[in-house]
Amino acid sequence: MKRFVLWFVVSFVAVAWGGTALGVASADLRLDPLAASELEAVTGGRCIGKCTGDEPPEEDEGPIFRIGQEWRQVKRVESAAEQLSYSIHTEFSNVYGTSRLPWELTVTDNCRHRWVTGGVGISTGFNVNVGTTYHCASMVKLSGSLDPGWRVKVYKGDMRQSTTVTMGLFDLYSDGSAEDTGKRDAGRNERHWSRYTPVPVAGY
Repeated sequence: MKRFVLWFVVSFVAVAWGGTALGVASADLRLDPLAASELEAVTGGRCIGKCTGDEPPEEDEGPIFRIGQEWRQVKRVESAAEQLSYSIHTEFSNVYGTSRLPWELTVTDNCRHRWVTGGVGISTGFNVNVGTTYHCASMVKLSGSLDPGWRVKVYKGDMRQSTTVTMGLFDLYSDGSAEDTGKRDAGRNERHWSRYTPVPVAGY
C-alpha cells in the first residue's frame, strides 16, 4: 500500500512538472532544420519520401545504324531564258471589217527537256536517263479583239533555258537523321519550249 501511494505521488508531481515545462517551452517553440549528421543519425541514412534515384530508368532506344543512302539536291542554278529563233505562226485580220472582231488561238507550247550531262546522282535522284528527251507540253490559249482596220500577227519564238544541278549523297540512319557523305554529282538540264506573242498591226 505504501508503495502504491509513493508511486502515485511521484507520478502526479512528474505530470504536473512536465505540463508546466511544456507550457513555458511552447511560447518559444520553433523548428530548426537538422544538420546533416543529426538527420543521418535519426533516419539511419535512409531518405524519407521520394528519394533521388527512385525514378524508373530511361528505356534504351538501342543502337543507331545506317539503313541506306539517298541522293539529294544541294544546289541549283538557272540561266536566263534565251530566244533561239522566231517566226510568224498565224495572223488574224479585221482590215476590211466595220465592227470589232474577236479572235482566239489555242496552241501547244512544245515543252521538252533533256539532261545533257550528269552521272549516277542525277539519274538516281531524278529517276531519269541522261541524254533522253522528256516531254512536258501543255496547251496555251490566246485571245483578243480587233478594231476595224487592224490585224494581229502571232509570233512563235523558240526558247531555251539551262539549269545546272548539284546532287549530294547522304547516309540515312534508323533514327530518321541523315549525314552528308561529301560525295557530289552535277548535271545540266536543257528545257525548250515555244512562246507565242500577239502583235497588233494597223492597216494592210
